[in-house]
Amino acid sequence: MKTSLRTLALSLTLVASSFVALTPVHATTISYYNECGLAGVVKPKSVTQFCGDGGAGVTNIKWSTWGSSSAKGTGTYYINGCDPDCADGKISYSKVNVSLSGLAKTHGKNYLMKVTVTPLAGKKFVWPPSMKPVPTQVTWVTDYWQG
Repeated sequence: MKTSLRTLALSLTLVASSFVALTPVHATTISYYNECGLAGVVKPKSVTQFCGDGGAGVTNIKWSTWGSSSAKGTGTYYINGCDPDCADGKISYSKVNVSLSGLAKTHGKNYLMKVTVTPLAGKKFVWPPSMKPVPTQVTWVTDYWQG
C-alpha cells in the first residue's frame, strides 16, 4: 500500500511539473505611448509633436508591428506653416513611415518615448514654404507628463 501511494505521489508530481514546464517563463511586456500627458495608449491612431498647439504630428496611423521595445507603422504627417500666423496657417500633409523607440519605464509602465517620422520610400516631405530647408526626417521625444 505504501509503495502504491508513493508511486501515485511521484506520478502526480511528474504530471504537475510537466504543466509548469509548459508555462512561459517571460510574459510579453506591454509598452505604451504617451500622447501629450494623457493616459498611456497602445497603438495610438495619432501622435502629436507639439502638444501646446497641436501644430504637427502623425494621424491615421496603421501599425504593422508593436513590440515591447519598438513599433512601426505608416500614417500622414501634418505640419502647420503658421504663415501669416498659426491660426491662419496652411497645413501641409505627407504620407510617412513612423517608428517608436526609446523604451523607458516611468509612471509604473513601459513607454516608447522617441518618435521618428520619414517620408515613404522615394518621396519627400510636403513642407511649408516658409520653413526651409525640408528635412529628411523628423524626430522628437514625447516627455510631456501631467501630474
